[in-house]
Amino acid sequence: MRGSLKMTLSPTQLSFVQSRAHINHLIGPMGEGKTHCGVAGLIYHAADCGINLRAAIVRDTHQNIKTSTVTSIQEILGDWVTFKDNYKKMYIRTRPSVEVDLFGIDDPASISKLQGPEYGLIWLEEPAPIHERANAGLPKEVFDLSLARCGRQKGSKPRLQITQNPGDENHWSTDLIESPEDFMVAEDGTIILKKTFRIAKGENTHLTALQRAMNMAAFKDDPGKWARYVEGNIATVQIGKSVTPGYAPHLHFSQRILPVYPNVQCVRAWDGYQHPCCGIAQYNPQGQLVIHDVLTGDGIGVQELIEEQLLPLLASSKYAGKIPFARQSYREEAPWRDVGDPSMRTPDQSTSRVSAARIIEEKLQTRFESGPTRWPNRLEPMTHALKRMINGGQPAIVLSASAAPLHKALKGGWHYKTDNSGHVMGKLPVKNEHSHPGDMFSYLIAQLMPFSVQKEFKRMEKEARMSRAMSYGMGIGKTPPAATAISMR
Repeated sequence: MRGSLKMTLSPTQLSFVQSRAHINHLIGPMGEGKTHCGVAGLIYHAADCGINLRAAIVRDTHQNIKTSTVTSIQEILGDWVTFKDNYKKMYIRTRPSVEVDLFGIDDPASISKLQGPEYGLIWLEEPAPIHERANAGLPKEVFDLSLARCGRQKGSKPRLQITQNPGDENHWSTDLIESPEDFMVAEDGTIILKKTFRIAKGENTHLTALQRAMNMAAFKDDPGKWARYVEGNIATVQIGKSVTPGYAPHLHFSQRILPVYPNVQCVRAWDGYQHPCCGIAQYNPQGQLVIHDVLTGDGIGVQELIEEQLLPLLASSKYAGKIPFARQSYREEAPWRDVGDPSMRTPDQSTSRVSAARIIEEKLQTRFESGPTRWPNRLEPMTHALKRMINGGQPAIVLSASAAPLHKALKGGWHYKTDNSGHVMGKLPVKNEHSHPGDMFSYLIAQLMPFSVQKEFKRMEKEARMSRAMSYGMGIGKTPPAATAISMR
């Protein structure tokens, strides 16, 4: 007679296993029990659904499943688990039982393996590669298709679980970490929930001090792998010199979607041409500038960005009914301002009557305001605004979790090119996918928070002169004779 199956879980592991979110993402250092947690998630989900569960485990190659994942599962479950068909089938003999397909995605064509069976759970194991080579890790398409297929078994609840060491900042799994918990809100209001769980270094009490030391020795000469496999952090790839070194993610970037305040003016900021970008911002009642959303397009025009992304967003419950589309009369303040790249007023080459600014004005019933052209007139306001504090220590600017493209730009993606010695080459930032949200932000801040070093210096000088004049008038600042005598000794 088989006894009871007991699995000891840490608080983080237990939260992951019992989570009712549709996407459950577990990250942590090497050896902290992520596979142990994934196995517990399989068994718990079967019991929670009350059915014999059909599931899938997916890795980059089937060979990695056989040499790594299968070995770990055998150590965890012992004779509770059996494997068949060259480790392509797994059976966990619990009640309810769990039947699992195990396969690797060795090439894009093998993604079709997910399209057949109806699964109640799909588990993506280690989607970020340990070595950056063409066939390592899982492509984003596997995540997308798994999300579509993970709740097809009758009687099941959708669960896509991902267990991994952190990837580098450019991997799609890092985008998933930084995405909001309301991963998607459908037109009918249905919400797809995502939860991210972080196992801290040292949380696995069963890993010996020697095993931890071996991990440290293995990656001591590689800062990126040390960050990922020893510390459990995303490996930041710093290229060049950041345009906005004053941006502090822990201070300026919120981990949740911030609310849109009703009947408070919103501002849309724009960068144009073939990589258009639109950011939506609003001052909250405390006087803090909140960047709510950042929309980007690749190889499209401003009109497509408006029609395909912006208008559906404004029609969603986040904005609809809170901010009017346009003012009802010229006597009242416009509910929206639109500011951006002054070159967007330049007519299209095919006709002198059409420009990006004109399209914005016609589609959104607004007036386009051109930002400053010169780079210093945008850089100085940004530098000052990111250092500015209000209300006893709150940052003057904060990004909502739904403004992730701007977050990536400001934390270093938007950068100056440097030589091998670290010296900046050129006066303007590199043009890449991050420069478009960055430019949009620069026009926004230059219009809403204008700042000039020369004007600030003149203001401080004026205040100092007034302060001296007042002190002279009140007799303050005249040195007493006794003090003079003492200073001469």
